Amino acid sequence: MRKIHLAAMVLAAATFSAGAALAQMPRVTTGAELVSACTVALDERSSADDRIAKASCNQFLAGLVAGVYASVEKGAPMVARRLGPNMDEEVCFRLPDTLSYETFAKQVTDFAPEHPELYDRPAFEMGARTLAANYPCPE
Repeated sequence: MRKIHLAAMVLAAATFSAGAALAQMPRVTTGAELVSACTVALDERSSADDRIAKASCNQFLAGLVAGVYASVEKGAPMVARRLGPNMDEEVCFRLPDTLSYETFAKQVTDFAPEHPELYDRPAFEMGARTLAANYPCPE
């Protein structure tokens, strides 16, 4: 089930970003860029001109989830290391069997306002800490 859902997310990301193929796809590198792109992606009133931001959010989140699913066995915890300003922090999370793009994007945009220190940090850290907040490893 997870592999089918993951394949669907990757296919959706590829299909969704195809419309922006002629334009340079901006790379999401910081937490602020991730939050901004995902905020636009979740806005039902966004226009066709916002497709690049939507595709950027989708592509980043799909890539993060695909990387996690590919690196750990189903149900196993994932520890993201080298986080924080001194790269000496880590978080642990356990992904659910399925995680929709919309759910993950909403979790990022809900998590971010209470963690402004992550806006200037790498987007991966914003994503990993969001996952840890929503799907923590059992103690």
